[in-house]
Amino acid sequence: MVTRKEVAEKAGVSVSVVSRAMNNSGYVEAEKKKRILEVADKLGYYPHPVAEALQKRRTKQLLFFCKDLRNSFYIDMYQGMVEAARKRDYMMVFNGSMDFEKIRDAMIDGIIMPNEVVTQHYLDTVGRNYRLPVIAASYGNPARFSRAVPRVEIDMEKVMELAVRELRANGHKRLALAMPYPFRTMDVRRLAFCSLMEEVYGNRIKDYYIGIHREELPEDPRILAFQEDEDRESGIYLPEEDFFGKGELAAQLFAERKIDATAVVAFNDEFALGMCKRFHALGIQVPRDISLIGIDGSSARKYRDPCLTSVGLFPEKQGARCVDTLLDMLEGKKVKYVSGSPIKLIKGDSVRKLE
Repeated sequence: MVTRKEVAEKAGVSVSVVSRAMNNSGYVEAEKKKRILEVADKLGYYPHPVAEALQKRRTKQLLFFCKDLRNSFYIDMYQGMVEAARKRDYMMVFNGSMDFEKIRDAMIDGIIMPNEVVTQHYLDTVGRNYRLPVIAASYGNPARFSRAVPRVEIDMEKVMELAVRELRANGHKRLALAMPYPFRTMDVRRLAFCSLMEEVYGNRIKDYYIGIHREELPEDPRILAFQEDEDRESGIYLPEEDFFGKGELAAQLFAERKIDATAVVAFNDEFALGMCKRFHALGIQVPRDISLIGIDGSSARKYRDPCLTSVGLFPEKQGARCVDTLLDMLEGKKVKYVSGSPIKLIKGDSVRKLE
């Protein structure tokens, strides 16, 4: 393999001048630079990418650190990241493990975290001493970051307002909410739903909440099918939710409890699609017998009949904005601590208009 030292000797210059000429990282006289490049071409010298990364402290790679590979929302988000990174001559890499220590060995320039919970756990552990730039996809949920981390945030309160408004516009007054968390959760979706429906239900609002969680179903053996993964070293629980499976159980409970709602807002599209499947198995037709609306607007909603109505979060755009924000940080540009991401109601066939 030809080295820079050989190029320098042949061109009659120092190794540092060759480095500047090859990297465009400093001033080199035009004629001298031309001679160096001609010599390099003649000798067949090409900069080694790993060596370049070590010298420049740039690898041209960003990491999306996300465990939930079954959720099409994150796959869509990753696709948006890949395209945005390509436009700026970067490559995205994907890690589906929650082993934060592995980040230390990765040749990356920055990290994109999938939500506030994972970001906080990272910052409280490995991130305390490993100061790689971090961006978080965010959904308005409470989190205490040990250092400033820019967020690309989706306004989930407005998302829930769109979902409820769509159902009310179609004549639905009694709505239920189905989620993978207990009723006491501080998740913005639950808080916003309760605020919007309090005038309808008053102190009975919990009767219209279906929480697929051990705390909500302590005596129900069916909840045991859903296991959380534990990071034994740190003692941190980082659940990899089976949203589709929990959606199926939510539909079963809806039928068993004979909830008199005419429509359900599901935690996300995967959850809603699981509900669709179980409703169908129970002989309950969507939207004839029950209307259903999801949250995400992910690509998976198109492959079910009926096509799911959803509040679109445009994960591709959120992912792209995460990449652009992170690269702006790396380039020393000023970035917003919190930047928004678009939302829009995406109509399908899962909501029926009541007479």
